[in-house]
Amino acid sequence: MLKNRLAYLLILLFTGIFFVCFNGYHSMYVFWLSLALPLISLGVSLPGMLTLRASVCVPGGGETARTCKGQPIPLQVAVMTRWPLPSGRARVTLVIKNHFTGEERRESLEFSPSRTPQLMEHKLTSSLCGSLTCRLTKARAYDLLGLFSLPCFRRTGSCQVLVLPSVCRPALDMAPTHAWGEDQERYSAQKPGDDPTELFGLRDYRPGDRFSRVDWKLSQKTGSLLVREASLPLTDRALVLAELTGSSVEGDALMDVLATLGEFLAGRELGFCIGYSQAGRTVFVDVDQPEEALPAVEAVLCHTDRQPLRLPPSLPGGVSRVVYLCSEPDPDTLSRLVRQYPQARLHMAAARPWGQPERLPPELLPLRVRPGHVAEDLSGLLL
Repeated sequence: MLKNRLAYLLILLFTGIFFVCFNGYHSMYVFWLSLALPLISLGVSLPGMLTLRASVCVPGGGETARTCKGQPIPLQVAVMTRWPLPSGRARVTLVIKNHFTGEERRESLEFSPSRTPQLMEHKLTSSLCGSLTCRLTKARAYDLLGLFSLPCFRRTGSCQVLVLPSVCRPALDMAPTHAWGEDQERYSAQKPGDDPTELFGLRDYRPGDRFSRVDWKLSQKTGSLLVREASLPLTDRALVLAELTGSSVEGDALMDVLATLGEFLAGRELGFCIGYSQAGRTVFVDVDQPEEALPAVEAVLCHTDRQPLRLPPSLPGGVSRVVYLCSEPDPDTLSRLVRQYPQARLHMAAARPWGQPERLPPELLPLRVRPGHVAEDLSGLLL
């Protein structure tokens, strides 16, 4: 806009000199026309500038679109106006922020809006996983001469894109083990199972249910058949702790390890629990069914604050395998895990080499995970 204003001042200067040096009707008309041009341009463009609308979305992606690392996803930016006459250009700033890595980039886009929406497709790619928010900021509309501008007050908020971590296919296996403290067996609070020794809840009778499970006393009181549901025992479980305090590249590699282990454990139908830091406290997400593994990984990707883990006094029970994901191991966390799970297999996957191996507990099974070599480093791991 500065360039247009300087050009207009030069035109005004030349027409003024022409009017002074060549006194007459033609020079006067040219001078007054040069003075009126900005007002004419603003008058013609103002309705279009006031009715300008800008939006950003992922076609067919709904509220949240999902993609893999390095795979492009179309991002559609649309600009339109309700004014039928030609108007000036519009300029919008597209801000793309990765909340997992903290990286942010800005791109400036220019349009020539009309009543027909003008679409611009932007190929969005990311080499690191994360939750990306795409939003439009500083959208401005210009008049025909580019001398005046107004902010666009009608722009659609934002859209979210999840760049999922890579799931590798290393050669993994599981060692025979048992959960510590079998007398402390716990049961799922969300899903019923097949253990009749513990009552999960009551539900209405459905065709095919065995009459031996009908609670006749309560059914007589309520007037409808009620069936007792057995509980789902959760004894042989794995605990995966994700402490994502390192760099963006290290956090990306650890998320690949988490996604790989989650799919492996879900494929073996072994329930597990993921612990991560959120808002300064450790949050645990239980995964009891294979279809719950991916949403749990996405929860870590979207909500972790990437702070050190602060383990609560009470940790999940019935755990036979513990995997501690970190950039650098925390001795206090490792000591707490050894005390809490003395008979569980304790693994540590660190993105950096540990400088003092003598401080690591002897029960620990350490593993170095290098960014870009996750599949190679996890190959042969015996959980």
